[in-house]
Amino acid sequence: MLKSLRGAAVLALSATTASAADLAMQAPPAIPVNFNWTGCYIGGHLGGGASDDRTINSAGGTVDFGAAGFIGGGQAGCDHQFASNWVVGAEGRAAWSSLSSHHASNVRFPALGNLVVPSQFGLKNDFLASITARFGYAYGSGWLFYARGGVAWTHEKIDDAYVSPATGLAIDPSASVMRTGWTLGAGVEWAFALPRLRHEGPDTADQSVRRHHRGPSQGHDPCRDGRCELPLLI
Repeated sequence: MLKSLRGAAVLALSATTASAADLAMQAPPAIPVNFNWTGCYIGGHLGGGASDDRTINSAGGTVDFGAAGFIGGGQAGCDHQFASNWVVGAEGRAAWSSLSSHHASNVRFPALGNLVVPSQFGLKNDFLASITARFGYAYGSGWLFYARGGVAWTHEKIDDAYVSPATGLAIDPSASVMRTGWTLGAGVEWAFALPRLRHEGPDTADQSVRRHHRGPSQGHDPCRDGRCELPLLI
């Protein structure tokens, strides 16, 4: 008799545990959602850049050179999708840049009989910004092909270090300017949703199990008011 009751109690407890685990692991079927580009966004970017520059001296001579460096910053904008697949939007972005270049040059002194002194010319772009509009076409599941254009700014710092022929002292005159220009480009973007994993168990706030050493009693109800007493038989 005791063996049969012990087996019944263990089977009942095991069946309840398995049922709760199966209930917790069930998930509703995924519903496919078509991505829509309408909305506003904010983000960041990190990469590199390169530039081609040219200087012209007082005698009309030209020097071509390039610069390269890292670019990092942020952007914010809004898009609107209309007529099923067409997208129009606007974006503003700003970035720090390490674009810089140094090369040998020279400085001419007309007051000293056009004396030419060697120098070290440097150019640095430490800030980039733009405001652009874009027009694109949404294709497939989250793809956007677009062209963009607008106004752009860059902050330049120029210096030209040399040794003064009059005093023999090192001089490094510098100047900075904010230049305004235009920007054009094209690109492709892909939007995707990050998966969300969640595990939920059954609500057992009102259920409890008390284990104690006792034998079965005739007419005893093991479950009352949401609480169950399982006999622990040894």
